[in-house]
Amino acid sequence: MTLFGKLLVLLNLALAMVLAAWSFNIYANGVDWTDRKDTKSTPPRMGQFAVRAAKLDELWKGVPPVQTDWLRERDQLAREEKRLADERVWYDKEIRYVLDGPAKGKGIREVDIASKDDPNTGAKKGQILLDNQGYPQLVPIRDPNGAPLQLQSLVEYNRENEGLLKEISDQIEQHEKQIKEANALTDRITGDKTKGIRGLQQRINDERAKNDEVIAEIKLVEPQLINTLVEAQLVNKRHAQMTKRIEELKKIKVASK
Repeated sequence: MTLFGKLLVLLNLALAMVLAAWSFNIYANGVDWTDRKDTKSTPPRMGQFAVRAAKLDELWKGVPPVQTDWLRERDQLAREEKRLADERVWYDKEIRYVLDGPAKGKGIREVDIASKDDPNTGAKKGQILLDNQGYPQLVPIRDPNGAPLQLQSLVEYNRENEGLLKEISDQIEQHEKQIKEANALTDRITGDKTKGIRGLQQRINDERAKNDEVIAEIKLVEPQLINTLVEAQLVNKRHAQMTKRIEELKKIKVASK
């Protein structure tokens, strides 16, 4: 056997001794995980399982009272949640009524507030009054004078606003149409050179100018007309004289028939 082999054997022996000592130490000082209960020894020796089981039994003694309180509170919580769900349905219904209606003719209501302390119900001034079911009590809305107000829902007001806006739009459209017609009539009266429109006022002025020219021409022609009438009278007179003379000549048989 070589020296290296001898060293390995000694190393193996030393490791085995160390492991043996460790194993003995664990055996001698090991934790007792059994459920053994040695009450005769002093002090009593108990396994760790028995110790923990005893602690668990002691803890379980406090569970029933706590569980009873927990179940009672759980039932109370269930009732409160049901109450909350019912209130949510009631509030959603009232909110939908305010938003969608129909509230026309019925009016929107408001929450009633205590105006003074009431010793019978225990309500304080400024608190919300509740009805028999525990919901806020609703009363008609009134103006500062105390007269009831017939307020409508938001949808109904929006519908009325849309109708009013439609009427306003129609009126604006009609007004713009009338403005265009008025402008067109104004153009017909006053005229517009840019559009090539000869207005009635210009036509009247032109007719007046023509009338003035006609009057001026009449003034020029009138003397000639008078002269013509005078000459016509003279000619007629001369014609009558000639006719008379012809008759006289016929009598003396100078002129032929």
